[in-house]
This record gives sequence, structure tokens and C-alpha cells, in this order.
Amino acid sequence: MTIPGQTINSQVSHATPTDCSSQAATDDFRSHHHATRAFTADSSNPLAVFEPPVLSVSDASDLASTEKTRAALLKLGDSPRDTLALAALWDENRSSIEHEMNLHLYSASNSPLLQELLARLVWHVRFFCDEVDDPKAWVARCANLETRRLALQLMEAR
Repeated sequence: MTIPGQTINSQVSHATPTDCSSQAATDDFRSHHHATRAFTADSSNPLAVFEPPVLSVSDASDLASTEKTRAALLKLGDSPRDTLALAALWDENRSSIEHEMNLHLYSASNSPLLQELLARLVWHVRFFCDEVDDPKAWVARCANLETRRLALQLMEAR
């Protein structure tokens, strides 16, 4: 095996001062690789069978809420004027959106600022990546960003 700038001779049992650290790293890699191979190849070490955890009722409702949020985000990505998807987004994420409104705008969900905030969230939907983002966390993060931006705009307008 050749490392750029250094050579390792596997027949030499002593290390030269210039390649001690690389030799130690190579030895660590070899011992780790050997231990991994020994674990998987040894039939006396049976692999643990994975059993999915039993979901409690609250976990199941959280999972359902997350899936409804995901579906709403994907629908809004295709059709930003879909009022049913917007209503589902609001229903499933009301607490996090209201929290951000109270924290940064000092207003409740009956404020006219809610419509502005929801319009901004719909604008952001095009950046939602289903393969990467957690839908509920994504909505909370965007609500935080947009309530802070809206609060700054309101302060500048005074």
C-alpha cells in the first residue's frame, strides 16, 4: 500500500521515525478491519434480529401528523394555491407556527400577519426536499425564519 509521500514496507517490523504515525494508523486500520471481518465471518456471533419498536399512540399520531405535513408540502410545491393543502399544513403545524408568531411578532394566530406568514411559507415550499428534510422540523425552521424577517420589516416600517 502506498501513501503519497511515504512508502510502507509490510516485511519490515520496525518503523522509521518519519513514518511512525502513518504506520500506527495503518496498524489501527488493519486491526479494525480484521476485527470487523472476524465478527461478520464468525458463526458463533449471531447477528441481532432487528425488531421495530412498538409505537405508542402519541408516536403514531406524531407519525401521522408528519405524513400529513409531508403530503401538504408536496401538494403546495406542485400547486401553491391549493387551499386544502394549506389548511392541512396549518392544522398539523399550528403549535409551532403560533409559537414563532408569539415569540417574534408578539401576535396570536388571529392576527392579519398570519396570512402573510402562511404566504411566505408557501413561497418557501419549493425548497423543501422530501429525501432530506423532516417535514415538521422544516416548517418550524421556515416559520422561525419568516417571523423574524417579518418582525424586522415591521420595525423598519415604523
